Amino acid sequence: MKILYLSPKYYPSIGGVEYTVQRLAEGMKAQGHLVTVACGDPSSTNVETEEINGIHVIKLPTYAPNNAFHVPKNKDAVKKILDDKVDIVHTHSAHAVISIAPSAVKKALKPEWKLVYTMHFSTPGYTFFRKILWKLFWKRRINSSLKYVDAIHSTSPLESDMIATHFSNAKGKLVLIPLGIDEDVFQYNWKGRDSDYILYCSRVEKYKRIDLVVRSIEYVRKQGYNVKFFIVGSGSQSNYIKKISKRDENIVYMPPKPRHEYLKLLSNARAVVNLSMAENFNLFLAEACVMGIPIVASSEAVAFCPNFANVFNFNPKAIAQVIIKAISNPESCIIARKYYPLPWKEIIKCFSTFYTQALNSRVKVHAKL
Repeated sequence: MKILYLSPKYYPSIGGVEYTVQRLAEGMKAQGHLVTVACGDPSSTNVETEEINGIHVIKLPTYAPNNAFHVPKNKDAVKKILDDKVDIVHTHSAHAVISIAPSAVKKALKPEWKLVYTMHFSTPGYTFFRKILWKLFWKRRINSSLKYVDAIHSTSPLESDMIATHFSNAKGKLVLIPLGIDEDVFQYNWKGRDSDYILYCSRVEKYKRIDLVVRSIEYVRKQGYNVKFFIVGSGSQSNYIKKISKRDENIVYMPPKPRHEYLKLLSNARAVVNLSMAENFNLFLAEACVMGIPIVASSEAVAFCPNFANVFNFNPKAIAQVIIKAISNPESCIIARKYYPLPWKEIIKCFSTFYTQALNSRVKVHAKL
């Protein structure tokens, strides 16, 4: 198959969408398929091409104020790429203008390629402005574009439910395939039963509710558990967390770590925590599951297996009780082995089958979590 992936940004940019597209592109290429990635690039003024890890990458100039919206500067350049003879166009992100361009081309030109859409949808918006924009315009625009999509890929049961609730034109098109885990994670086992820190590693944003964990750690320590809270990541609340860490030695902030350092830090954590209110597949928690680490999580944060959420009351004292349970009775907060996420090599096989069925107009794929 000849496959074109379209993404707001691409590696070496860091983010959940970028990670997913990179793993899909490199995985499908390894299967022998012809793969191209087209992505937005806010720093470019002209269309540029580059080889990244053997993948042909086309960079399209975009407007992306505050790393949002990703509006293509040259619509004709996008159309030209989509006019090329391909079998599958797989576009990503419900929050980027560039990502719905294939739907417009599909409507106008009726090409033969099949259109797959991974929405990465977890919330209508993180800010007041984006929520208003979503309500007044963007939700209807996305729903309209779904008329011309052949299959909508979701990454978790929670995301499937959200897409079905928000978009009437998603009916009959949803396909659930979870994201994969890098092979290196399976070389690590949990070693942190007696360590002195709880770990969070992800975007440092308000919707992640890190501040609630910070406050809950104080109650945990008052109960006699001498643990610190390590926060690893970057984002709009990084400076706020840095200020807290300077005042409180039990709150430790670190910027993103190289892969090997991150995996070592993760495997040695006493427990991991993520109380995010908006996720569809949180890689940090999925990797913690593979290592067998006790998890403290909201249902959104552990969307790939929401039955194992254990934080429902977001009062800091209530959160502290769940953390104490994870410390004192870790087995009760470890996700059962049968629910472990799969390595990417297995997920790539699911996508290969999915694409083949889409080409034959049979888009339903039964993928087990």
